[in-house]
Amino acid sequence: MRIGWVFLAGLALGVGACGHVSGVERGAPDDVVHAECNTAAARIHALIAQGQLVEAEALIAESTAAGLISRQHATQLLTRIAQLNTKLGEIPARLQRVKDFPSQLKDYTLYQIEKMMEDRDFSLATKAQLQEAAKLIKQETRLMRKI
Repeated sequence: MRIGWVFLAGLALGVGACGHVSGVERGAPDDVVHAECNTAAARIHALIAQGQLVEAEALIAESTAAGLISRQHATQLLTRIAQLNTKLGEIPARLQRVKDFPSQLKDYTLYQIEKMMEDRDFSLATKAQLQEAAKLIKQETRLMRKI
């Protein structure tokens, strides 16, 4: 009996923490989905974290069509995937001429560069060079305005 109550209490806390009812935001139209608690959104985030970006894009398309994630959230996810797929050599030539540009990383994507930093793999470039490469890709539009 005690286990049943613990299970129900945990379930209640889990549902309460999400702040939604039946996958839909309170007070929102039925087509707006609460993405943080959605299992499709969680699976998409897991695929992105694992570097399975093509699979994530496919799941985003299916989930959006099925109404499991909002179009706005899908757009944000697709923008992030596009950024992660960007190779350092694809940024504008003006940014590639910055001081200490890590040219040895030009064929690597942002995902690969972030993975190297996460794994503390500095065999190809120093930590500072990896950080510089990631910054150039992530903040490309902001940096182009400064130049």
